[in-house]
Amino acid sequence: MNTEHIKLAFGILSIIPAAIAYTLYFKGLFSGKIKPHAFSWLIWGLLAGNGFIAQMSAQAGIGAWATGITSMACLTIFGVALFKGSARLGTLDWFLLGLALLSFGLLFVIEDKTIALCITLFATLLGFSMTLRKAWQKPQEEAALAFALNGIKFLPAIFALAHYSFLTVAYPLTAGLANGAVVAVVLLRARQTSVAKNMYDSV
Repeated sequence: MNTEHIKLAFGILSIIPAAIAYTLYFKGLFSGKIKPHAFSWLIWGLLAGNGFIAQMSAQAGIGAWATGITSMACLTIFGVALFKGSARLGTLDWFLLGLALLSFGLLFVIEDKTIALCITLFATLLGFSMTLRKAWQKPQEEAALAFALNGIKFLPAIFALAHYSFLTVAYPLTAGLANGAVVAVVLLRARQTSVAKNMYDSV
């Protein structure tokens, strides 16, 4: 098996967990079990799209597929979340959205691709901070498995990259770790709230 075939195999492997993750998430979303933070998905969709463009310009090849799919799926979830997501949006949420969109706007005036990607990563983490806050408050409204699969998909995506550089690796690595952080918070808080509920019920 030559290198191109190996890269293709890893590219396909990156799509499989993504497809399962988004299928599970949409199922939970439409059933009302999952109530996503709409702003997070808007930010992720816009910035994943920018990350995809950055990867393609750096000749990432097949390894950029997962990022492109992430962008399309996130923007779709954002649209649905406007009607079925978490309706409680505070001042901090609007501030973080404004900061993220400002960062996104800077991408169009900054010529240095490395600086632009750093801004993308910063804004992406702002989006994750919103979901982390919500997951901490209401872990039952998020899907740990979907986030876990979304984190896992970036591992084969990195192996599928045609060229390795900061521009091609930084986004999938950051997004993968951030998804893992959401999983950790959801599981931790779900366990804590379950223990608290059991203690209350036993009184």
